[in-house]
Amino acid sequence: MEETQFTIASVTDNTKPKRRQISVFACILCALLTAAFAVLFTSLYYVHRFAGLQPISEAIELVKKNYYFFDEDTQQSMVTGALKGLSSHIGDDYSEYYTKEEYEALLSSNSGNFIGMGVLVSDQGDSTFIITDVYDSTPAQEAGILVGDQLIEANGEAAAGKTLNEFLSFITHEEGDVNTVVILRGGEELTFSVTMREVYSPYVTYRMLDDTMGYIHISGFHGQVVREVKEALQTLRAKGMESLVLDVRDDLGGSLSDVCDIADLFLPKNSVITTVKSRINRETVYRTHSDGLDMPIAMLVNGYSASASELLSGALKDNGVARLFGTVTYGKGIVQTFFNINFGRDGTIKFTTDAYYTPSGVCIQGTGITPDEIVELPEGLTYYSIPSIPYEQDTQLQAAVAYLKGMDR
Repeated sequence: MEETQFTIASVTDNTKPKRRQISVFACILCALLTAAFAVLFTSLYYVHRFAGLQPISEAIELVKKNYYFFDEDTQQSMVTGALKGLSSHIGDDYSEYYTKEEYEALLSSNSGNFIGMGVLVSDQGDSTFIITDVYDSTPAQEAGILVGDQLIEANGEAAAGKTLNEFLSFITHEEGDVNTVVILRGGEELTFSVTMREVYSPYVTYRMLDDTMGYIHISGFHGQVVREVKEALQTLRAKGMESLVLDVRDDLGGSLSDVCDIADLFLPKNSVITTVKSRINRETVYRTHSDGLDMPIAMLVNGYSASASELLSGALKDNGVARLFGTVTYGKGIVQTFFNINFGRDGTIKFTTDAYYTPSGVCIQGTGITPDEIVELPEGLTYYSIPSIPYEQDTQLQAAVAYLKGMDR
């Protein structure tokens, strides 16, 4: 009995190494076959998926092989050109491809920071360029330039006979550059030397129109605009504001998150600001979280009030918080999203991904928002920047003021 047990044990012990060798070999073979099939199917999948892009690959290879001046820069230029061509041919007016440098410049521009002297200039026709704002803590303010000054010369080039863009092209904008400008003030010519540096251009201007009526103009939903609106409201309320004119004329829009944060300052708690719908039928409803501004509001809009400014106008109008004055808005009820390519190393592409709807359920794409009262500006004022329009000629602002004063009776 012991002998039988011993024999069986001996046979079992002798076969184990062989079985293990076969098992390991089978596992390795199985893994290799699996990997091969995975590579094969993946290759077939990508060949099928990107079959339509074959002409692009062929064109690139032809250039690489035959272009006499081909080098690494040529290849990068081809890739950039292909991406820019893609963005411009998908049928989306708002699609655009940015190189890494272009995207960084865009972010810098939208931040409100730029290299300059720190003034806002208005073209009032006949080469008359008036400084309508001088920003705080800027080279222009420190040099003594004032609102109302007329620019007549820059670095030896006269303003006469030039458009505003032509004239401003004579001013350099590298940090540390010294520009010499001549201004006309009260019939006297004054010369200033201004050293350029980084300044912040605010997106909000505000003032009291009388003892109880405040005024806020928002020029864009970028940079520190939320903080600026909060500061404006706090300052105006401290000065006795009991009603408000909110002006978004010539405001071409900006950040969705910024405009929702600003709407939160004006609308009652839990009000619908907007509903955003994507291509795959997702819906996001944006609501307010604060108690808003409990006072009468008149809002000014025009044909250059677009996108985010229309979203704000629609939210305040549909919730019965503000009455709108001016002209029909631009009509941009869609949202663009930025996507980094290769984590931003190869650039960024922007295209339309969503549509937004007003609280009443309307997408204003292509139609705009019709104000409660249509009010036109006098002819000849359309080229003025909003802050530079004289009050006595600003029929839209006057209509809003008259409405708010009528509510006090």
